[in-house]
Amino acid sequence: MAVSFSTLDKRFERDTRALHDFLWRGATERGPALTSALVKDAHDADAFLRLAGLLRKNAEPLAKGLTKPGNGESLFELLDHSWGLGSATVLASKRDFRGAAGRAKEVVGSASIGVCANTGCFEFVEEWEGGKTDFDTYAGKLAAFLEPKGVLDAPQFKRMLTAVYNFGMNWNGAASQFEQALAARASIAGGGWCLLTAVSIREMLGAAPRFSSSDYAKIIDRIVARL
Repeated sequence: MAVSFSTLDKRFERDTRALHDFLWRGATERGPALTSALVKDAHDADAFLRLAGLLRKNAEPLAKGLTKPGNGESLFELLDHSWGLGSATVLASKRDFRGAAGRAKEVVGSASIGVCANTGCFEFVEEWEGGKTDFDTYAGKLAAFLEPKGVLDAPQFKRMLTAVYNFGMNWNGAASQFEQALAARASIAGGGWCLLTAVSIREMLGAAPRFSSSDYAKIIDRIVARL
């Protein structure tokens, strides 16, 4: 039986939060049951978003090897970002344009954290999350850090991160429905670009996530094509 969007969305919120707490807060309450739940989430999201088995194929080995270094972090990125962007397309189709832009904002913020955590500048995240800088300043510092390392797309990465983030953060609810619809679509497409570029940057700097980047590109392409 097909799973409804609301049910799947609640499951993802619960299970990716549990994965986050397992990885970064040492929580162990759900134990092996968490692995089973994450595999089921990947399977059902793959079917719901029509991802041709790509999400399921990449998520299962990571979930089953959850205790191996790097696997859990990559699984979180794969599931949280794929579902976050996918759920944005569902909200946009329901004309919840603000909600769609908000989901895109969350995934690009998370993807930028993944870049910082894996390339040696996590202090930028701590400053931003600690309220010492705003997102635009944080993204600018990240770009300035990456560019001397040969990341030619660093300035564009910064611009797209801030554009998507600010659409979600500073939504203009007084704009026409046409403008809001386009803003939501721009946020989703721009968010997809940020997700793929984040992975490309990490690959270039020798810190790639542990899933297939080519499969991930196909996943994101299929999600954005839902618009």
